[in-house]
Amino acid sequence: MQSESAAQNRELARLNEAFAILNQPDAKQVVFGGGAPQPPRGRVFLDPARGVLLLASNLPPAPSGKIYEMWVIPKGGKPVPAGLFQSAADGTALHVLPGPVDVAGTAAVAVTVEVAAGAQVPNLPPVFAAAL
Repeated sequence: MQSESAAQNRELARLNEAFAILNQPDAKQVVFGGGAPQPPRGRVFLDPARGVLLLASNLPPAPSGKIYEMWVIPKGGKPVPAGLFQSAADGTALHVLPGPVDVAGTAAVAVTVEVAAGAQVPNLPPVFAAAL
């Protein structure tokens, strides 16, 4: 029961972080997906003070032993790991990178499939990228 309560508290904290970013008037919104018949699609919100929020659909669960990794790609710089996540069985995903982000200095937010422990350099090509 304690582990279930702890998991619910983590999920509540994650959702609170997501709503905090969504509610910021300065948050920049970028839409991705739409080229192929069923591509991953969704939105990325970047708030200078609160962080990055990724909302995705049509994103199947990563293969066994793999996980999705989000990357913040600075203008003229190397991709920075921005956390690991898994999509739900229905293909939806919500991922939050809390904390300050240089929105003006960010070129894109991308997602790759990596080994379950994550990576320091992204595997290419990305599953999707949302250019700012």
